[in-house]
Amino acid sequence: MRNSKYLLTLGLIFGLIAGLESCKPDEPPTVGTPGPTTYVLDVPSNWPLGNFIAENPLTNEGVELGRYLFYDPLLSKNSSQSCASCHNQGFGFTDHGLEVSLGSEGAVGTKNAMALFNLNWSSGYFWDGRQSTLESLAGEPITAVHEMNLSLTEAVARLKAHPSYPARFKQAFPDKEITETTLRFAIAQFIRSITSYQSKWDEYVQKTPQNPAAHMTASEARGFNLFLSETGADCRHCHTLNSPFIIDLRENEFANNGLEASPDSGYARVTGKASDIGKFKTPSLRNLAYTAPYMHDGRFATLEEVLDHYDHGFQFSSTLNVNLVKHMDANQQPIPRLSAQDKQDVIAFLKLLNDSTLVTNPKWKSPF
Repeated sequence: MRNSKYLLTLGLIFGLIAGLESCKPDEPPTVGTPGPTTYVLDVPSNWPLGNFIAENPLTNEGVELGRYLFYDPLLSKNSSQSCASCHNQGFGFTDHGLEVSLGSEGAVGTKNAMALFNLNWSSGYFWDGRQSTLESLAGEPITAVHEMNLSLTEAVARLKAHPSYPARFKQAFPDKEITETTLRFAIAQFIRSITSYQSKWDEYVQKTPQNPAAHMTASEARGFNLFLSETGADCRHCHTLNSPFIIDLRENEFANNGLEASPDSGYARVTGKASDIGKFKTPSLRNLAYTAPYMHDGRFATLEEVLDHYDHGFQFSSTLNVNLVKHMDANQQPIPRLSAQDKQDVIAFLKLLNDSTLVTNPKWKSPF
């Protein structure tokens, strides 16, 4: 697929635009060299701009600083765990196939670690949507008791006392100190830089936008049609097929998909509305080969189990998504509609959404 790059011009472009010689991972940058320089986000030209904030423009220095912070266990209470411990690149930035993550001190989490890619084209972060920006998201795992369990005050103190971080922060934020804000800004910049768009699906859409199925095998094409069909798998109402696989309408971003008859409060924790009980964020369908297990609690280990759930395993509750309610009988029981072959074909189509560059690209690997 031919990729195009566009220059992000949000915020102020400050400093001199000059080359900064790369430093070895264990060397701090030289204080006084020019910076920061605008980061060029490599994404298809037809993608929307995304959810930037003017106060935190993407820069090469900010993204690189964020990469260091993302992989550094210094930001956990006992210096044993980093953001990358639960968001491993090799697993699509999820947690090693675990249902729920363990904290730095062994505490057991409550939710499956979500994938971290294309988040600049998303909103309502975490499974319950409790954070509205990547900047606010970035600090929460550090302070959460069942995760890294370190106060941001202590995190800032450690970074100030570190032999190389003060110089790195000065390069990324020359007019600011090391603060809780700049810490969160840098991590958010790195997460924002993680993109996924080089799957076979993207290639087929690029070749024939009106008929991507023309390039598929018979099984993939059948799966594609079942994905769209209301009498088939009927996935399209919650998972749109635009290129980034993002959800266009906020009301479609959180849904009760029938995991329990008496569901977890989910999104209702944020909105306070009884109508949002049991609703959780609809995740991307990209890179499912790497991001198992599935659902907010990681209950399904395979895609076969996921399709069984949507075919005949979902349960009725008052907030169940209407697109599942319509597949129930008068006794509020699911009406099975997929054969074993249908499920194989849907999975064949979903495999087209895997992007191996996400898990191998060196610019998102650990710098240590």
